[in-house]
Amino acid sequence: MNLRYLTPVISIAASLVFVGIMLAVMGINPVEAYTVMFTRSFGSKFGIAELFVKTTPLILTGLAVAIPLRSGLWNIGAEGQLYMGAFAASVVALKMPLPDLLMLPTMFLASALMGMAWAAIPGFLKAKFDLNEIISTLLLNYVAIHWVEYMVYGPLRGKEVYNFPFSDLFSDAATLPRFFGTRFHFGVFIAILIAFIVYYILTKTDFGFSVRVVGANPRAAEYAGISRERVIIYTMLFGGALAGIAGMIEVSGIQLRLRPAISTGYGYAGIPVALLASGNPILVMLSAALFGFLYVGGSALQTTYSVPVAVVYVFQALIVLFIIGGNSLIQRRG
Repeated sequence: MNLRYLTPVISIAASLVFVGIMLAVMGINPVEAYTVMFTRSFGSKFGIAELFVKTTPLILTGLAVAIPLRSGLWNIGAEGQLYMGAFAASVVALKMPLPDLLMLPTMFLASALMGMAWAAIPGFLKAKFDLNEIISTLLLNYVAIHWVEYMVYGPLRGKEVYNFPFSDLFSDAATLPRFFGTRFHFGVFIAILIAFIVYYILTKTDFGFSVRVVGANPRAAEYAGISRERVIIYTMLFGGALAGIAGMIEVSGIQLRLRPAISTGYGYAGIPVALLASGNPILVMLSAALFGFLYVGGSALQTTYSVPVAVVYVFQALIVLFIIGGNSLIQRRG
């Protein structure tokens, strides 16, 4: 079997071993801990629903990273794009008196456009001035996060929130339907559908071909008449739109209002999600499900063993490190 396909599997297994050692040092039986994680995630209707709820934004932020990654770019700004998408959707929900049937579609469109606008800044700077997109996208995350904080402490603070930095609750027309008496919402289906659409675009269209060529060999792309600048901008816009939609789904499906810390790092988690999937949109769904499992299972560890949430982030970081290390070894052997 190709070592490139084995790398993610080995990375996950190695991460399980290292986290298991860390749990053992903390006095926790690793086998029991992993059993608790699995049981809480798959052993009840609530656990399965929460798994889907956590996986949904990770699919979209994973795609937001994966699409530019296919063209050789690093979109580290999915977190900020998510926040700005959530902000735009909230403005529509709270300030625009639209007919009920138009509310959710307008929120969806506004979040995508705002995510695109936020991603357009580093995309343009990279295409025109070759400014490092890692730095620009990372720094814009902080701008977006603090912008949302300012809005909920000021102009968008609700009238009946008892001095908390929250907006008012959205109307029923501005919230995504929920099912099965859980937090499982319609956004789950939206994210899965988008993943399949992205897969089709990247594998079956001229645009997807251009993205692959630029990512594989930018100089050859130029000789073939493919504009690298255009691909850079378009892939960043595409990724930003999806991260913005993730923000809309989070506030409309889960939070039901705008508030600080609407994301538990979904945008940053999209980076290892995309890496583990090697940029493949279908595999992004599986990778996102794994990280969704880590979120839900990590919460189970917190409540059962009083384990800090940092264990989940250590798990994510180890997976990334092992993937990078494995790919580096493959390149040296190749």
